Amino acid sequence: MKSRFKQLQATGQEAELYFINNYQNIKNFSNGVLDDARLYGDGYDFQIQVSEKYFLAEIKGVRATSGSVRLTENEFLKASEYKDEYGLVVISNLADLPKMSVIFDPLANLKLTKKIATQNQTTYHSGFISW
Repeated sequence: MKSRFKQLQATGQEAELYFINNYQNIKNFSNGVLDDARLYGDGYDFQIQVSEKYFLAEIKGVRATSGSVRLTENEFLKASEYKDEYGLVVISNLADLPKMSVIFDPLANLKLTKKIATQNQTTYHSGFISW
């Protein structure tokens, strides 16, 4: 059984792999050096150095030719801070023939709706044990 989270994660990983193999086809990133920042949790997936300039790229995947994307609070804050140096790269049509769309300064160029989700988390704790 596939969970919704697992499906989103797989789509994101496919999109990131496509980006890694094709980022130089994006005008602003051509001849750039790619640095993988996915594990840092800094609000972007990749840093691209082009000459003396740095760009941050957040990758989102969409299986079809249309759909929505969401930014985390951390991604939103980085996009707000870096504006034109922050590129939201949407890899769409992953199920067929992928296409890359880049939106620099996404907060100024996209209509985003803030949604707040609260979660209750239940945890289970053991008693004190000498290990």
